[in-house]
Parts: sequence; C-alpha cells; structure tokens
Amino acid sequence: MIKKTKIEIKNLNKLIGSKQILKNISFKLEPEEHLVIIGSSGAGKSMLVKCILGLEDISSGSIFFNGKRISRSVDKQKVLNKLGVCFQSNALFDSYNTWENIAFKRLYNEISPSILKLKKLAIEKLEEVGLPSNIAELYPSELSGGMQKRVGIARSIFSEPDILIFDEPTTGLDPIMSKKIISLIGKIVNNSKKTAITITHDINLAMFLASKIILIDGGKVEWSGNPKQAMLSKNKLIKIFLNG
Repeated sequence: MIKKTKIEIKNLNKLIGSKQILKNISFKLEPEEHLVIIGSSGAGKSMLVKCILGLEDISSGSIFFNGKRISRSVDKQKVLNKLGVCFQSNALFDSYNTWENIAFKRLYNEISPSILKLKKLAIEKLEEVGLPSNIAELYPSELSGGMQKRVGIARSIFSEPDILIFDEPTTGLDPIMSKKIISLIGKIVNNSKKTAITITHDINLAMFLASKIILIDGGKVEWSGNPKQAMLSKNKLIKIFLNG
C-alpha cells in the first residue's frame, strides 16, 4: 500500500496587517521523515508551526494532512488531535502535577476518564523519557529545566500521535543537557518510526536528527536538502550556520 504524504504545504503566505511574515512556503513531509526547519530568530519558524497547528490562520495557500486539505475549524481540531507537540516554553500547567500534565489532553477531554489508567500510562511515558516514576506527583516548579523539557516530550507522545512536533527543544538548556535532549528525541522518533518536525536555530541538532532540512530566512525557504547536501552546499546562509 502506498503511504500518503503526511503534511504538504502549498504556497503558504501569512500577513499580519501589511507585514508579510511567511512568503510562498511549500514543502512535503513524507511518512517516517524527520524534517528539521532551521533559521535565525524572527525568520518565521514559529509562525509556520502555529499555522500548521491551526493556531494561526493563513492568508493564502493550502495545508494538507494525509492528503486532505485543511480548511474548516472542525478539520483543524481533528488534525490537532493527531499531533504531539512539545512547545518551546514546555507549556506545563503550574497547578497540575507531573502526571496530570502528561495526560492532560485525555484527562480533561474524555467524558469519564479512568484516573488510575491514565496515571499508569503517564508514568510509563515518564520512564520512556528517562525520568523516575516518583516525580509523578511533583509540580513543574519542583522540577529542573531539563526535567520539565522531558515532561513536555512525555506529554507530546502520550496519545500516540501520528506526527511529533518539537519547537526549539533545546532553548534554555546548557550544552550537556541539550545533547541529552537531542539524543532522546532521536531515540523516540527512530524507535517509534514516527514522522516528525523539529524547529530550531541549532545546526548541530539539525545535522543529527534530520532526514530533510529546510532553511527559512525572512519568511521564505532559502534552501532545502538533507544533512549531507548541507555539508556540501555553497549557500551562504547554510555556511554561516555550519560555521556557527
């Protein structure tokens, strides 16, 4: 059976007032690919993610998910339910403990959630991201930055989504912890054979994780290819990223 393209973006434009944030963005994400979108701060990476997630309306163009064009708000919600997202800020709820944060989507959307079952599943995800089960009752304020990031990743994989999205996963982490998180993401994506998108300004993360790289600058795609092609590229922006 031929596998359908997971996500396809066609000629996407995003304007805020008279300012054009995204300019004619197009790309495809195939099953089990890990697309890494790189670019400097303000390049438009996070806005692109918000458009894919339906958190921002697009000004023109099309977004397809599993071959179907996303248009109505009901369609956006269906897509969002099939995505697992780890936000840059982790977006953990201060008033909920660790396991409740991980299970949040099901805990507060199901009519009669099984608390014991969801807690057990949340603890399994904790262990999957390398955290001990005894932190399940702790609150985000009681966790280190690295632990919070792992909890965010655990939440993103909790509902077994079709596609994983990581938005700047190493922001705010020291170099040692950054390497651990990059390794963890690679392990999760490879072992689960998930399709994934990672947004970053870190070229080392891109070279380690990506099967495909897109460089965005000034709201438009300036370069695309794989890590090997990036190493050989004569594109000035790619060279700047590779040279740090």
